[in-house]
Parts: sequence; C-alpha cells; structure tokens
Amino acid sequence: MELLFDTFQSQRSELRIRRLAYRLDRSYAWNYSHGPTLPRRPSRLPPGPGAQLFDYRLNSPLGIGAGILLNSKWVDAYAHLGFDVLTYATVRSAARPAYPLPNITPAESRDEVVVARRTGEVTAPNLLALSTGSPSQEPDVWRKDVRRAKERIGSGQILVVSVIGTPAPDGEGDALATDYAQCATWATESGADAIEVHLAWPRPETADGRMVYDDLRLSAYILDRVRAAVRVPIVAKLGGFRSARVLHETLTKLAPWVHGFVLVHGIRRRLVDESGNPFFADKDRAVTRVIGPDTFTLCSRQVEEGIAWRKAGAWPRALLALGGIASVDQVRSTLRAGADVALVDTAALVDPLFAVRTRGSFATAA
Repeated sequence: MELLFDTFQSQRSELRIRRLAYRLDRSYAWNYSHGPTLPRRPSRLPPGPGAQLFDYRLNSPLGIGAGILLNSKWVDAYAHLGFDVLTYATVRSAARPAYPLPNITPAESRDEVVVARRTGEVTAPNLLALSTGSPSQEPDVWRKDVRRAKERIGSGQILVVSVIGTPAPDGEGDALATDYAQCATWATESGADAIEVHLAWPRPETADGRMVYDDLRLSAYILDRVRAAVRVPIVAKLGGFRSARVLHETLTKLAPWVHGFVLVHGIRRRLVDESGNPFFADKDRAVTRVIGPDTFTLCSRQVEEGIAWRKAGAWPRALLALGGIASVDQVRSTLRAGADVALVDTAALVDPLFAVRTRGSFATAA
C-alpha cells in the first residue's frame, strides 16, 4: 500500500513578519476579544485575477481556512487585506472553552514525532502543533457574530462557516448528525454563503484515534442530514489518508452529498518535549494536529490525488486546497494543478499581507 504521508520536508517559505497575528502567549479568549494585530492595508489592493466557486464570483481564488478567523473582528481584518474566501472558525451547538495554555506551539519534525519548541521568539515557524479542543461560543453569540462578519465582507468575497457536531452522552450517530444539521441551519440563517462540515476530528466514542471521516457510513449520513437542512453549498473537510486507495474511496463515497472538499486538515503526529515526554499532560492529546510550511509536500500530494480522481471519476466537485501553502509560487502551482481555491492558515498568521503579494503576482503575470 502506497503511503501518501511519510515524513515532513522542510520548506523554504516567504513568511516574513516578526510576530504572529495570534498571540501564542495569550489565551484563546484573549485573542477572541482583542482580534488580530495586523499591518496597515496598502492604500490600494492589487486587483484579483477573478475566480468562480460554486455560483459565486470571487475577486481571487485565495482564502483562509477554518481556525484563525475566530470572529467578525478577524474576518473583517483579513477581508480588508484581500483574502476572498473567509472561513469562520468552527462553531458548535453549545459553548465549549479552549484547552488551557499551552494549546498551540511551534514544533519541529524528528523522525516519527514532532518536538515542541519555545514560543518566546517565534517568527516564521515551519510547523505549528495545535490542540485547542475546537472551542466555540454559545450559539446565540456566534449566530449574531456571523451576521456581523457577513455584513463586513465586500463584493467578490464569500463567508464560509465551519460547523462541528457535539455528541450527546451515549448518543448515537443520528443524534450527532442532527446536531451538525442544526449548526448548519443556524449558520445559514445568519448569512453563511457556504457550510464547511468538519469531519476531521476524532470520533467521540472511540479511543483509537480514528476520525469521523474514517467512518464512511457515518460521514455520508451526517452530510445527507446537513444537505437536507440547508440550501447553500456544503463542503466536507477531511484530514490525511494513509493511502491513495482510501482517499479515492472516501471522495467517491461522499461526493453525492457535497459540493466540494477541503483538503487537508493538517497532519496528525505525536507531540513530545525535548526529553521525549508527551508535551501535553492529557494522554488524549498525545497525538495532535500539525500545520505549517513543512506539511506542504504531504498535503499537496493528497490534493493532487483528489484532483486526479475527480477527473477520473467524473464528479464535478470543487477542491479547496489547504495544508502548508506558504509562498506565492505554491499558491500558483496549486491552482495550476486544478484546485479551485487555495486556502492558507499559517501564512496568514505570519504574513498578513500574503494576499496582497499574491494578487500582485497575478497582476504582474497578466
């Protein structure tokens, strides 16, 4: 069986600024309240090259994945800097706090594990390990805030809202799917242009690390319930696969229920400290999600497999490429390969003017 994901390769990136827009030394609540600290927008943004996603005309095929756009303050700030597909961070049907600090840390790859680094002098990390617990505000709070976010984006931009189901104690798959559909309904009523159904998280009733999307029957059932509940496009967010065959089977099985896929929601690795001990004391967090430029080679390989299988399978679904994109050249190569949109996370945190430079490159090429 051919492995799609093996070892990280260090990427030479264009990430440039000295401080992350998200303060790692502050809590999730602090970052939520204060919003990002960003450079001033240029007096005039370079024009975007235009793009089409679903039935929406976009200024450019560049956006931000779910994670860093914590609320309308973050959406507004990055929309003004030229990111045109804006994914509101994952929301739930009930409030959930973030894990306490540390919950995001710079890291480096060593063999089969990643080793946490100090956060003191972070400039442009090649890897970030995340374990935040997918926090969410109360529905009444985030529903009002999604409306504000929608009001603050401009023409040629769309707001995608990421939703995740919250399982009830001893609940069955039907209860989980119902919860997903409820969140999607609320998000649509609040103004979402599209819904991201976040399936790349551990199944609540298992302890083997399997993701929701590993269970195709459950995933299809969730997507079917969401699609029946809303009338806007829905995309399924998926994580890493161990083989091309499993990737192909998953996309083929889920394609009838979605308008597109978001690939890849980071790479899962065991996180340790310099002594080789688990970095997080909680054993359930020993394996965590890793993002950043060093994941690009692995993630882009999966995106390319998805594009190839889309052509072979003749199912016209959008592919929103995510995972380690950290340079203008990587954006352009990803789009040339056939992705409909390139989404960034770390690049937007480290270099908020990334979209400005990307737009400029398209204008120069034209």
